[in-house]
Amino acid sequence: MQFFNSQTLALSSLLFLVANAAPSPTLKQRNPDTISLAKRASCTPTAGGASSVDDVPAIESAIASCGSGGTIVIPAGKDYYLNSVLDFSGCKSCTFNIEGTLTASNNLTYWATQTAIIYMKDIAGATIQSLTGSGVIDGNGQAAWESFAQDSSLKRPTLHYIDGGSNIVIQNLAAKNPPNVFFSVKGDATNVQYASLTMTAKSDSTTAPKNTDGFDIGASTYTTLTNITVSNQDDCVAFKPGANYVTVDTITCTGSHGLSVGSLGSTNTDTVQNVYVTGATMINSAKAVGIKLYPGGSSHGQGVVSNVTYDGVTVTNCDYAAQIQTCYGEDSTYCTTYPSTGTIAGVVLKNFKGTTSTKYAPATANLDCSSAGTCGVTISNWSVKAGSGTAEVLCANTPSTLGVTCTDGASG
Repeated sequence: MQFFNSQTLALSSLLFLVANAAPSPTLKQRNPDTISLAKRASCTPTAGGASSVDDVPAIESAIASCGSGGTIVIPAGKDYYLNSVLDFSGCKSCTFNIEGTLTASNNLTYWATQTAIIYMKDIAGATIQSLTGSGVIDGNGQAAWESFAQDSSLKRPTLHYIDGGSNIVIQNLAAKNPPNVFFSVKGDATNVQYASLTMTAKSDSTTAPKNTDGFDIGASTYTTLTNITVSNQDDCVAFKPGANYVTVDTITCTGSHGLSVGSLGSTNTDTVQNVYVTGATMINSAKAVGIKLYPGGSSHGQGVVSNVTYDGVTVTNCDYAAQIQTCYGEDSTYCTTYPSTGTIAGVVLKNFKGTTSTKYAPATANLDCSSAGTCGVTISNWSVKAGSGTAEVLCANTPSTLGVTCTDGASG
């Protein structure tokens, strides 16, 4: 009789199981041609084909259908009419491609009750763009400008308004003739980018396109403007209360009131901080760069400006290359009694060049700091020439470390 120990039995059992195991299935090779990638949803709204037909419902329906990660297309050669507010609710990481034209109606009665023509409230991720560069947003503002010239109480909407939200990109478009401001951002929005935009407000009469600020940047963080061209009749960029971490890189402004901080301190404590502007070309503007603070007194608040740099500004026929106003909105008598207690700290003006107009010549800058506030301003590499005469920089209450030779006589 043959005997098996426990180790021999265990080995025999294992060999039996292996020999009688079911064969492993052969893995099939998948043909790459059969693999389909999930496509982003795409919607093209149908245009009504006439200015009397409001295309907003069709566009908003497309946003509702394709707005969650999808694409909405305004095709080339097509005109869409915005006779009511275009609300981007329903857009979440959506892409809105404008290759044709969006045109606002000139129904002044309706628009007088609206904040904006295109409205984005708390949108988390959106790109509005033209892939071809042919897309246009037309505010159709002539009628509003004419009426405002007769009645300055007329309310007019902003062309495109961001109120809160994050990760929003507006790029490679043309925008023209807004009834009021072109682009506004506030509501503590974060990570907003404007890039490669051409913006024009041009009247076809002698009536000026009033209040057509290029950008009003209010309560927000990390707003970026890159490669922008603006022709308008008010601030090219206004850094409004609450603006924080704003970068402007390569901008050309024609006919504007400049790149302006403020106005601040009208009724509250208003702060603008951490602004960096580089590569600005300023043409035929009231000023190239500026700061506007209200004075003191019980009816006003206080303005706070901190860490603002203007670097590399080219001046062509601007009335001033730089202006600081601490008596904004009041007359000199009031400001003597109630000077501004505002704070200006860490403001840097460097690498300015070009020639001002003859309007205030030979003054090239007017820096009117307050006797009751702070004036932390430094200037370096200032080579701006006057439109006539020997260039001067007018100063009041500026620090001895300013960096340029001052001439008395600043006001404003």
